[in-house]
Amino acid sequence: MTAPVNVRLRIPTENIDNWDEQAQQWLSVNQDAGGNPDFYPLTIKGAYVIGVIHTICESVSVLLRDPNTKVTTYLPAYGIFASAIELLGRCINGNSTTRKNTKDLEIGFKWLGASFFEDYKDNYEGFPDYIVLIQTSEYMYTFPQLVALRHLAAHGQATSDKTPVGDYKFGYFDYEILAQFPLLLARGLEKYWTKLINDENLCNKLARANIIALRKWPVFLSWSLFEADPSGNYLSIEQIFSKFDWKI
Repeated sequence: MTAPVNVRLRIPTENIDNWDEQAQQWLSVNQDAGGNPDFYPLTIKGAYVIGVIHTICESVSVLLRDPNTKVTTYLPAYGIFASAIELLGRCINGNSTTRKNTKDLEIGFKWLGASFFEDYKDNYEGFPDYIVLIQTSEYMYTFPQLVALRHLAAHGQATSDKTPVGDYKFGYFDYEILAQFPLLLARGLEKYWTKLINDENLCNKLARANIIALRKWPVFLSWSLFEADPSGNYLSIEQIFSKFDWKI
């Protein structure tokens, strides 16, 4: 991967409420983080999202290092990880509200699936419910089941009004499920960033997504991750996120 480049749009081509104010906030965060002043506000917003997701992944790693992880931290780790997928889905959907989180989570998982399955590479929304996204020695998981597991991790139940085939019932929790996600997430995020560089519609949805420029750290982290090594080489997003190891 070469040095980070701007996403396609300097400004959205659709009418976005309060965009001028939002753009200034992203520019200010980038300035505080010591980022390149030539980056567009949307580039900075995308980097913020990548930085937040990386921080979430670091948190998952910390939880899985607990010696009693199967008893105390594995289930919360899955719930935290799912929040990263929800954030990605919020950006892809262009969700400007504080609601519709389950839909964002579904789209996030669909995006990851479409990044792996050639037949759906340009049709993530059409990614079907029945395709297995994760397979462990214990079980095979479709994206609706992964969504249901997030509900279990977050608030102790596995139902939602969008569950397609009734309530899911889990007799045990699969302690292999997180191990396969780093590669899946890495490819999905690589595809997302590449699409932002070329896709006007995806840029407009990112602009619309309700994400607050709260702090400089995620932006600083992204620019740090994207810096060249001593040999002048840059890591791709896929390489950066593939480094996470969640096997226990």
